[in-house]
Amino acid sequence: MGLRKGRRSLGCECQVECRSARRDILSSVAGGVGSLILFPTSAFADDEGDLTSQLFNPDGSLKDGIEAEAKERLVKFDWDVSDLLSLSEDGSNVGETKSGSQVQLSYKFPFKWSDGKDGDQIYFDRSEGTNAKACKRITVYQAPGKAEVKKLEKASSIGVAKAFDAPESLKRLFKADIISGRTTKRDDQVYYEFDMAAAPDSCGDSKENLGLGFCPYDNIFLLSATILNDRLYCIVVECDSTKIWKLASSDLKRIRSSFAVENLTS
Repeated sequence: MGLRKGRRSLGCECQVECRSARRDILSSVAGGVGSLILFPTSAFADDEGDLTSQLFNPDGSLKDGIEAEAKERLVKFDWDVSDLLSLSEDGSNVGETKSGSQVQLSYKFPFKWSDGKDGDQIYFDRSEGTNAKACKRITVYQAPGKAEVKKLEKASSIGVAKAFDAPESLKRLFKADIISGRTTKRDDQVYYEFDMAAAPDSCGDSKENLGLGFCPYDNIFLLSATILNDRLYCIVVECDSTKIWKLASSDLKRIRSSFAVENLTS
C-alpha cells in the first residue's frame, strides 16, 4: 500500500511538472500560445522577431497600418433562442439543430483554405510550405439552458469545459490544460477567450513519445464564448498538430477573433 501511495504522490508531482514542460514545448513553437494569463488582459504573449509577430497582433488581427491581402470565407447561420443544445460543426447544423430567425452567429476562415466542396478536404491549405489540412474542426454551439456571466468569470478555477457547458463531442476539453485566457469587447458584447491544449493519456512507441516521460500536447483548442439573451454561445477552433500550429496559428486565431453573435432585427 505504501508503494501505491508513493506512486500516487509521484504521479501528482509529475502531472504538474509535465503540464509545465508541455507548455514550454508548445510556447517554443513559432506562434505558440503564451503563458497562463488571468482576466482581464489585452493580449496573449507571442514570440517576437518573426514575420507573424511583425504583421499580426497576438489575437490574430492585423496590426495598424497593415493591409489585409488574404480574402476570407464568411460562415453564418441563424438560430432561435432555445433551452436545448444547438450545435454546428464546420458550418453544418448537427444533432437535429434547427435553423431559426432570432440570433445570427458568424465567423470567417481564410479563402486560401478549401471549403470542402467539389471533393476537396475542408480547411485544406494548398499554400507553399503548408499543403496540409490547417484546422481539424470548427464547432459552434449554444449551451443548453440559461447562462450567467459569473460562471464564465470562474472558468479558470472551475474548468473552462464546465463553465462553457461543452458538449459531448468536445469531451477532451474537460482534461485539457488552460494555456492562456482573456476577455475582449466588440460591439458592446463581451467575449471570453481561452487557449487550451490536451495530451493523450499514453503515446507508447509513437513518434510523439519524445522520451521525456510524458506525451506532448496533440490537440490545441481556441475558444471564444459570449452570453446573449441569457444564452451562452461558443466557438471552438481545433488544431491537432503542433507542426500545423506553427504554420497556421495566426489564421486559427483570426477565426476565433472573428466569431460574432448578434440579435437579428425584425
